[in-house]
Amino acid sequence: MGDVAELSKKAGKPESHPILQSIFDGITDGILVIDRGYKVVMYNQAMQKFMGRPGEDIEGHQCFFVCHHNNIPCDDCQAQTAFGNIQPPSRIRTCFRENLRRQFEIWNFPIRNRDGEVDYMIEYIKDVTERQGMEKELMSSRRLAIIGEVAAKTSHEVRNPLNAMAGAAHYLLNEYKDDPKIQKYLGLIQDQIARLNKVTTDLLDSARPKLMFGEKALVNLPLIKSVEALENELRERGVEVQIYMDERLPAVKYDGERLQQVFINLLRNATDAIEGGGSIEIVGHIRQINGEDYVEVSFIDSGVGIPHGDREKVFESFYTTKKTGTGLGLAIVKDIMKNHGGYAFIESNPEGGTCVRVGLPV
Repeated sequence: MGDVAELSKKAGKPESHPILQSIFDGITDGILVIDRGYKVVMYNQAMQKFMGRPGEDIEGHQCFFVCHHNNIPCDDCQAQTAFGNIQPPSRIRTCFRENLRRQFEIWNFPIRNRDGEVDYMIEYIKDVTERQGMEKELMSSRRLAIIGEVAAKTSHEVRNPLNAMAGAAHYLLNEYKDDPKIQKYLGLIQDQIARLNKVTTDLLDSARPKLMFGEKALVNLPLIKSVEALENELRERGVEVQIYMDERLPAVKYDGERLQQVFINLLRNATDAIEGGGSIEIVGHIRQINGEDYVEVSFIDSGVGIPHGDREKVFESFYTTKKTGTGLGLAIVKDIMKNHGGYAFIESNPEGGTCVRVGLPV
């Protein structure tokens, strides 16, 4: 087919190489050819479909603007590495297209001139959203099977002696009301018993896949119950909760107990992220995704934020950044929402503030 470098030099005008363009367009994955200034000199139809843009908004523009609306190269730019004569590995990048979260695997292949220097770069881009989803489903199924076994044993082997210890501590508190030292240490025992009870509860909850759907109802009731259940805890931590619910929200079907658990977990997670007092805004509104309506409830905190690299992991079982956390709170949230046919997303600014969005289908 001739020298690849010669073809690439004419790639700025794809019509000059109709055969090459036809080959590119026959490939169902996305292809971009960029020069050393990151300008797109050639692309295929699949790439144009991925971008959802007309050709004039792609060719001649820099790839980081075309793909991500950035004005500078991406932090993890592999083309930059490849232009330096180092072949980078493929990478997975998450993007949003039409309000849907998509994952793309990207490979970079250099096009060299006759002197062996890299003049152009081919970016081969494959949509791996479904593949990644199936891999996560498989991992989640394995985790749930393990958690189910652990939870069943934990329920009997740990909770029964914990209840006996809690009863004994309560009795001793009443017996030694006038001894502040004993009261102090018994209070410590009660706190640790409560903590262990929460761990076992989280394990049991994560292994409960079944939902009990009632009649359609507004989400306001389980939300208010959740805030009231944590009222004392929120007050002690100096956290103010503000609720803004759209009055036009329709009724939806849900398991009231499980949805309340979602709201409690999100409130606790937001509270743990806030140091020295702060606020949590709860906003309810209608959101449309891919033509479908959802009742979405957002929990927006004024906390410390989540580093970019941790956002993909926060919904994984046993992943936690807290010293005393179980790593199951947000994993339970995601599982419950998924079992409702809904979703759970997280957005965060590393400099402070996190928003968790959960949605139920109308």
